[in-house]
Amino acid sequence: MPQERPRTILCVVLFVSMVLSAIPGACFSDTDFKAALLVSKKIKPYIHVVDGITDEIAETPMDVFFLSASTDDESRQLNLQIADQLQGGQYDLVTAIGPEAASVLWDSKAGFKKMYAAVLDPDALPALSSQACGISLRIPAQTQLEKIAHTFQTIRKIGLIFDPGHNQWFYDQALSAAADKGLEIIPLSVASKNQIAGVLKDHMGAMDAVWMIPDPTVISEKIIHYVIKQGLYNKRGVIGYNSFFTRSGAFFSFEFDYRALGRQAGQEMNTYLETGECRQIPPVFNTIVNEKIADKIGIRVTR
Repeated sequence: MPQERPRTILCVVLFVSMVLSAIPGACFSDTDFKAALLVSKKIKPYIHVVDGITDEIAETPMDVFFLSASTDDESRQLNLQIADQLQGGQYDLVTAIGPEAASVLWDSKAGFKKMYAAVLDPDALPALSSQACGISLRIPAQTQLEKIAHTFQTIRKIGLIFDPGHNQWFYDQALSAAADKGLEIIPLSVASKNQIAGVLKDHMGAMDAVWMIPDPTVISEKIIHYVIKQGLYNKRGVIGYNSFFTRSGAFFSFEFDYRALGRQAGQEMNTYLETGECRQIPPVFNTIVNEKIADKIGIRVTR
């Protein structure tokens, strides 16, 4: 029977190959791909996203390009050269990190797959199609309200400060989601920074907390400090969306671990490369309670 042994080994090899081919990602299939990252700026959050992506897809050959943040002719020429490199690089997938990189990438006519990460508002970028794949920095209103309602069961009336020109859609989503959770959303609608003080004064007594979201009309360090100060003075806390709010006296905030966001983006890149599935998904995030401030203004935290 010795002559049968090679045939037996061959059959075993073929069987194992067939099984592995049916398992997504088996045999390190991602090493067959080539990817690139196009980064808007050399700032810490974006660098952490890059680190998280490289942690997640270390087996995939990957190049990293940084756009020039300057507006002079030399910088524009450099960015054009980067675009040419991307088009000639034989990439299977290029991921843009940040809005500037996303705009440049989607303006490119190259045939590789495209994805974005760490873009606050993809819908605000004209270059992006509605079918673009990626991970924004927008936490759905419903998700945020679920966290608020679960963590602070005594909070029922929430004042949402926003400019309808930028965030009417977010207010509409929050209003729709709040009813199911026994919450009331009080619109603190402003069209300019000059209206903020008056709107807060008129509504402060009718709400339990002020909810601040990314909105170019109402967001600046000066305004954040002002709203938090007014909230504390009136025993009304502020809910924010990054660690600056917590450090400044907000009692609750939604915060991002940008390296974790990068790992999430890396997982989506793997999925896109291996299956072709193109998705738009919300970001991973953390919630932070400033218990000292919560105690000071009498907000009870649910354990």
